Amino acid sequence: MSKQIKWNGYDVEITRKQVENLNFRMKPSEPNKIYVSIPLRASYDDAIKLLVNPRVRKMLEKHEKNIVESKTAKVDWYEKHKPYMGEYSKRLEGILPELFIKWQKTLGIRAAKIRIKDTRSQWGSCNVKNHNISISVWLGAFPEECIEYVVVHELVHLLEKGHNARFYGYLDQHYPAWKMCEGKLKSIWKS
Repeated sequence: MSKQIKWNGYDVEITRKQVENLNFRMKPSEPNKIYVSIPLRASYDDAIKLLVNPRVRKMLEKHEKNIVESKTAKVDWYEKHKPYMGEYSKRLEGILPELFIKWQKTLGIRAAKIRIKDTRSQWGSCNVKNHNISISVWLGAFPEECIEYVVVHELVHLLEKGHNARFYGYLDQHYPAWKMCEGKLKSIWKS
């Protein structure tokens, strides 16, 4: 049993579960959403009381501050690297064909079209319907193993659409260093 409400600019999903205490969590991928689990015996008003608890308010303030800092870090990173965009594109043009040939053969799949794009929200994307893959030009700023990870990641989407256990199983099997590479790519927002 779930209830959706708006509260202080957040979408709040309150779910009654067989839990002993009220639980509060947020996901980095959904910065404007709060998940609250409440015991079956609790009321939805109890969930709202949890949200106004000083300890929880402090956590929300820290979360909001981190979002602002993260956005600022991204803008700063792109501004710092903007003069090298052409070099990154050329580097990728030299590296990507070989990587795609290697990994398409290994995984037994084929991308229809591969493009380098100026995308800032993700390192790569895959259209599973038409098998087109786009790679962010900004990936050219990273070590080759990170580029290779994104190639494998996007090709694996042609085998498994979502980020589920099967998807990560393919990554673990074929490119075990993927977690290290993903960490390197995410670390630029923390510097």
